[in-house]
Amino acid sequence: MNVYAVFLNESNTACWQKIREEWPNGRSFILTDHFCLVATEDITTTAEVSDKIGIGENGTGALGIVLELGAYYGFNKGNLWEWLKKVQA
Repeated sequence: MNVYAVFLNESNTACWQKIREEWPNGRSFILTDHFCLVATEDITTTAEVSDKIGIGENGTGALGIVLELGAYYGFNKGNLWEWLKKVQA
């Protein structure tokens, strides 16, 4: 499963709603008003994820960036690490 990090410059309710609709049932993890993770089973590009949630000119005009995760490290809440472990199993 591919995992993508979504960073928004500003909180955007429309983007978060699209994420919940596109990746339901534990396939998205919204951590803050500006950051979330999404997990996809199909082959998806960062541009496709961006387009689906409305980052850029053709969507809601939200400003942000989508990154595909290859590796990660840090210190955070336990439920974030549990979610990553689950979707990458």
